[in-house]
Amino acid sequence: MAVRIHVAPHPDALVALLCDQLARPVGGLFDAEVVAVPSRGIERWLTQRIAAGLAERGVTDGICANVEFPSPGQVVRRALESVPELARSVRAWEGAGIVSHLLDVIDARLHEPWMRILARYIDEELGGSEDNRLTAATKVGRLFSKYARRRPTMIRAWARGEDVGPDGQPLAPDARWQAVLWRELRRHLDVGALAELLPEALEPLRRGDADPGLPERLAVYGLTSTDPLDLQVLVALGEQRDVLLYVLHPSPAVWRAVAETEVTTLPPRAADPTARHVDHPLLRAWGRDVRELQAVLSSHGLGGEVAAPPPRPPTLLGRIQSDVQDNRAPAFDPELAAEVTERRDRSLQVHVCHGARRQAEVVRDAILHLLADDPTLEPRDVVIMTPDLATFAPLLEAAFPRETSAGLPDLRLRIADRSPAATNPLVSFTAALLDIAGSRIEADAVRDLVHRPVVQQRFGIDDDTAGAVVTMIDDARVAWGLDREHRRRWGVDREERTWRRGLDRALAGVFYADDPVRTVGDLAPLDGVEGQELTPASVLAAVLDRLTAVRELLCRRRPRSEWAGAIATAVRMMASPEWGQEWQIHQLERLLAETFPLPDSGVDPEITLGEARQAVGAWTEDRPSALHMRTGDITVCTLVPMRSVPYRVVALIGMDEARFPRRGRIDGDDLLTDHEVVGDVHPGSMDRQLLLDALMAAGDNVVVAYSGRDDLTNAEIPPAVPVAELLDTVEKMVGREGRAAIEVHHPLQSFSPVNFAPGELVPGRPWGFDRMQYEGAVAAQQRPRDIRPASPAWPDYEVPETIRLDDLVAFLRKPVRQFVRARLGFTVPDRGEIADDTLPVDLKGLDMWGLTDRLLQGLISGHPADALADRERGADSLPPGRLGDDDLERALAAARTLYDAATAIGFDPLRRQPFAGEVDVGGVVVEGRVNAEPHLGHVTTVTPSKINGARRLKGYAEMLFLTAIRPDIAWKAVLIGKKENSERHQVVTIGPVRGPDADARGRQARLLLGDLVDLYVDGHRRPLPLPCEAAYNWHRNKPKSEYAARRAAGEAFGDERKRDPSFELAAPHLDSIDALQAAGFADFCERLWGPVFGMCSEKTL
Repeated sequence: MAVRIHVAPHPDALVALLCDQLARPVGGLFDAEVVAVPSRGIERWLTQRIAAGLAERGVTDGICANVEFPSPGQVVRRALESVPELARSVRAWEGAGIVSHLLDVIDARLHEPWMRILARYIDEELGGSEDNRLTAATKVGRLFSKYARRRPTMIRAWARGEDVGPDGQPLAPDARWQAVLWRELRRHLDVGALAELLPEALEPLRRGDADPGLPERLAVYGLTSTDPLDLQVLVALGEQRDVLLYVLHPSPAVWRAVAETEVTTLPPRAADPTARHVDHPLLRAWGRDVRELQAVLSSHGLGGEVAAPPPRPPTLLGRIQSDVQDNRAPAFDPELAAEVTERRDRSLQVHVCHGARRQAEVVRDAILHLLADDPTLEPRDVVIMTPDLATFAPLLEAAFPRETSAGLPDLRLRIADRSPAATNPLVSFTAALLDIAGSRIEADAVRDLVHRPVVQQRFGIDDDTAGAVVTMIDDARVAWGLDREHRRRWGVDREERTWRRGLDRALAGVFYADDPVRTVGDLAPLDGVEGQELTPASVLAAVLDRLTAVRELLCRRRPRSEWAGAIATAVRMMASPEWGQEWQIHQLERLLAETFPLPDSGVDPEITLGEARQAVGAWTEDRPSALHMRTGDITVCTLVPMRSVPYRVVALIGMDEARFPRRGRIDGDDLLTDHEVVGDVHPGSMDRQLLLDALMAAGDNVVVAYSGRDDLTNAEIPPAVPVAELLDTVEKMVGREGRAAIEVHHPLQSFSPVNFAPGELVPGRPWGFDRMQYEGAVAAQQRPRDIRPASPAWPDYEVPETIRLDDLVAFLRKPVRQFVRARLGFTVPDRGEIADDTLPVDLKGLDMWGLTDRLLQGLISGHPADALADRERGADSLPPGRLGDDDLERALAAARTLYDAATAIGFDPLRRQPFAGEVDVGGVVVEGRVNAEPHLGHVTTVTPSKINGARRLKGYAEMLFLTAIRPDIAWKAVLIGKKENSERHQVVTIGPVRGPDADARGRQARLLLGDLVDLYVDGHRRPLPLPCEAAYNWHRNKPKSEYAARRAAGEAFGDERKRDPSFELAAPHLDSIDALQAAGFADFCERLWGPVFGMCSEKTL
């Protein structure tokens, strides 16, 4: 019985050694074999290879059964827990146990002088909230566990009361708190740490007195790094059973050279005696971890023979692999250089792209080329590995469509290692719910909540109802806070714009008819709700009721283990998986049980909602899983799980300077940072080792993609340092021309003609496979460069029998927007329509204008000013309390000024009458209703805004409609508002329609109204080049000069296009004043505005 090491430079050779051992069973017939593996991906591959290997040896019929695959950590823990003394130490000092105890010690000692540094960290770095105790305790617990495993001598010194660092020297004054806190924790636990107990406490394992439940033979496959503590346990296990360590080492030559170096203790990394044995630059830069692993093994007297390296193909990739195996410095090879330079050797490809999206498309095409070149290559032989799965997984899914109708071959992906939050909507919802429960419950958070499918499933609503609820929230002007009591937690003792008040307004609106001055108590019923179904209001009430219950459930301290049940209850109150997706709630329950386990040491500290939220933050991290590994499709995964698994094609995507290798953030509290020794783990070094393993495991091809150009500025971006090191190695082997040949620089767009020109990116053929992109490239080449893109062809438009006057006016004001609404069936929201969930202290911009306009319209309708003011207060349209008094007075004064200006010219709201009717113009009936003053012959519009083109068109159309239905009155449109480019007011009069008598006026009005209807019909057949304000400014400034008209129209059109995304959707060709003119802008302006300006007059007040 002993610890034996088997070393091989290739996974196939290493698994063959493992199969040789498994082919000779030991122990009883039903005893399971135990093979510890570092990741789930390797487990899946190893299972398949063991089954095939045992079948080749005649042991089984191709079945791998009765083999357990724990992780090395699980094996070590099982061994430790078999010794009672060590079991107590593990439960107290490892994992969640140490964090729970640290919380108790921190709470008890935080205000003592020696804890001032940790107290300042909690107060200043973490925001001063008690919710952040968990962050501090987790960090300190991680450090203590690291010290125990990596520097047990320092921990033993702390236990003796010596405040020394990892180098044995006294700790700096600002670091002594760690030693003192560790001793306080040790005193609190009254259980020795593993560093104190080992190696003496392992004696029961050595003698065989302890039973860890492990078989007579134990294998650890793919060992990449190990702690001294874990190695002590494995050596102790080797006293009573065979412990076989299978180590993948890329270079047998380096293994043999290092084996000759005597290593009894682990020296500082700067004095590593093994580094001098490395000659190959990639081994020197990427292979530090595996070389130091050998030194760690040697320090425990362990060594082994390395198997012979496999033959490598005579390609560039194979030559690199051979040089690494033999530890041979790269040298120039003329024959290889010729093959690579002439691009006959494509075994190693480096693709330079513009951004992550293009990387995904380029890697897809590279894989398709390899599949097309080799009929024996199958999708299961390909793996795509990335350091940033969260970014590239959706991009790869989009680049590899499942339907051949997308213009690409059917090429399936299997994405492994995704975080639970990325695959389970209930998991991501849980984190959001915890955030909301501890927050001010802002309106935006609830808007997001009701749009989540899991919430809609729970409340039995669809997207339309959710949209109605969101509209109700906006109309009720809810900002944040359940009610006044809830707001007091944030120091605000006001009820305006709370959820309770908003819901009361909504429910009142259901039972009361709309009234511009109605108030119920101190609140104004919500307009536009009366007579509607109760669904939106009832759903909002149910959501708020359950949110209140969730907040009461979660916003209190409770023992850590009780949070699993509390959170599960809260989630069930607010969300539900779709039918047939019950696995989502089961996975959530498992995650909660793992995150908030039952106490195994009798200590279950109370934690807050904020601390519970931090605990579930790990659910967003990618997790290795065997579920989607080796399924027959292309595998997509992070670099970790499939390391050391051979594939014929290895594609590395996202090898950007900003993404790879990981930059470990320097922790100023980590005492080991400045005292690293051989064997210490570093994230950047680990990533380089992963890359070396992937390179050595590739059978035929390695494809590397990175963002070498900025996708916005085209600025050059350097590759990740390891990629640059690989290219430097290639240059030494095949020269500068050979290096240039393997680097493929791709265009920004996938529809670039370069992608489809034979020989441009790949020898003798086009690069791209996407038929749709090819058609785009052909169209782009055939289009003359001096011709602008044509307007798209739209289906025929059936002229309606009836047109509402309001629709006609809406079209004249925004023709393209109304085209989208009528022809496509939806409305594009204006840019910047983002609700403000803050409580205002004063009103500005549109809010002030809206208040003034509502007051003005109320005065025009004959309502008293005091009643209008009470209505505004009850509608929460003002800043809370007395803060809104000044705004209200200013708005009321502005409204009165305009109202007085209207009455000065004879306007009397009490004499306004509604006029409704129908007008037949050329077979189309225009129907509408207009409020006007027949005693004056006016249709009056009073507005606090400037009298722009849109308002003039509205008055003009209403004047024509009135003249057509009541030609006996010489109607005028009278508009009172601000003068353009001035703060003064003006009166704009349009009309009357000229004619010697009523019949003539009626005929002329119908003709002019018919011209507007013709524009309406034309504008529904295609988007018209007739933006309202641009056309108005053109015609208004045309008498000055063509230049003045063009300049004014261009500025106005720029503003209109910026505010209205409808242009980009339906009329992308109308992108400038030149494009408008080319489409007939001037003629349309004359058709619309010629008659208007012919009967328009202005007067400044």
